[in-house]
Amino acid sequence: MTPQELRHNRLPSDYREMCNIRGPLVNWEILRGTPPYVEAYRLTVNVRSIIGPGPNYRDRHVIDLELPPDYPLGSAPVATMVSDPVVFHPNWWRHKHWCYGTWVYTEGLGHYVIRMIRTLQYDPVITNVTSAANREANDWYVEHRYETFLPCDTQLLPDPTRSKFEIQAPVKRKFEVLR
Repeated sequence: MTPQELRHNRLPSDYREMCNIRGPLVNWEILRGTPPYVEAYRLTVNVRSIIGPGPNYRDRHVIDLELPPDYPLGSAPVATMVSDPVVFHPNWWRHKHWCYGTWVYTEGLGHYVIRMIRTLQYDPVITNVTSAANREANDWYVEHRYETFLPCDTQLLPDPTRSKFEIQAPVKRKFEVLR
């Protein structure tokens, strides 16, 4: 399969994941492309995040998400904070790009977005202090990471693999008989 064929097959799957995460916490509009072949999104993310060392907070973030021409094999999506100021986080560059860590091309776009949102929440599981994009935010985080205000948002995030409109079968519990 050529890189162009892979991209052509991948974009509809990514679009489905993006539809699955759309709701009160994550909304988006298409900046470029026609569904299901969307190449750029503008996200509105409604989670509480820290924008300064006070800590100072913001509850709404606008982020552009661009899929480069060589996505997914050659390049990761590019997430750029549109809101000012950029979040004050070790894994967000001061020039407003998200430092995503390692790109694995098999990670779907919805999963990538949820991982990014977890940084906005200051999720300690994925906040990477060993490879900081923002050294000042990293030093502040290391000093305060055990404070009660972190993580700064604990809302449950949507699952990119499940549509909120799916009818789910009852779950069978141990020793329970479903009728």
